[in-house]
Amino acid sequence: MAGLADAAARYAGFNAHRMIWLGLLLGGAAAGIAGMGEVAGPIGQLLPSVSPGYGFAAIIVAFVGRLHPIGILLASLLMSLLYLGGEAAQMGLQLPSAMTGLFQGMLLFFLLGSDVFINYRVRVVRPPKVQVQLAQATA
Repeated sequence: MAGLADAAARYAGFNAHRMIWLGLLLGGAAAGIAGMGEVAGPIGQLLPSVSPGYGFAAIIVAFVGRLHPIGILLASLLMSLLYLGGEAAQMGLQLPSAMTGLFQGMLLFFLLGSDVFINYRVRVVRPPKVQVQLAQATA
């Protein structure tokens, strides 16, 4: 609420700074609990290679989901299918493990590139003829 209508949020009694800190703390707690579950569950011990790049995948999920809760849910399902499909391609087609990361990077690159072309356009700006005539008249 504070992001869309700051004045209305303040009038209603919401403290934006407190909500930001609360969101950051809850997100950190959720990440810590997920990490604890990952280490305590499938792996069973803490190893240096415990994180297979979840942070990079989370950035792609946030961009593909357009920061909307339902979009992020669908984007996370897409990314999980990409992970599983990449592992199946590694085993079945004897592809290197970097192919999955390459495909994820291309997905993010093309998504950001399409956003740039949608939101911005290139224009060639020429100097007005009036300024050129004034510059010649004063010389």
